[in-house]
Amino acid sequence: MILGRFYLKQTQNGNLLGEFSNYRMNNITTESVDLIRANNQNSTIFSGIFMSSWLEIDGSVFSDLEIQFDATTRHYDLTWRNNNGNIGFHGRGFLVDDILIGDYMDHELRNHLENTTNVFDTI
Repeated sequence: MILGRFYLKQTQNGNLLGEFSNYRMNNITTESVDLIRANNQNSTIFSGIFMSSWLEIDGSVFSDLEIQFDATTRHYDLTWRNNNGNIGFHGRGFLVDDILIGDYMDHELRNHLENTTNVFDTI
């Protein structure tokens, strides 16, 4: 199970650049995120469908990333999916000085938490 933290900055072209770390890593590494389709229904920055890539010990990882803005909570919900469409990671963040910062967890940890507590009923 993986729990980590990230930040992402948006370029003028809509792409995202950032860094992340988690308890399994000894360093902070980069994530590059290319805009595929902006969310036209939501005028907020960062919302849309992206192609994300980063390096792990075994090599490069590519993932579809969907970012949605929740106007009620003012949080951004992030979902990373592998090439088969399976969810790999869930994240939640908020903006600080036009930088999206937050935390993420793998799908296994989220399922574990959902099945053992009601923590997601309150957020």
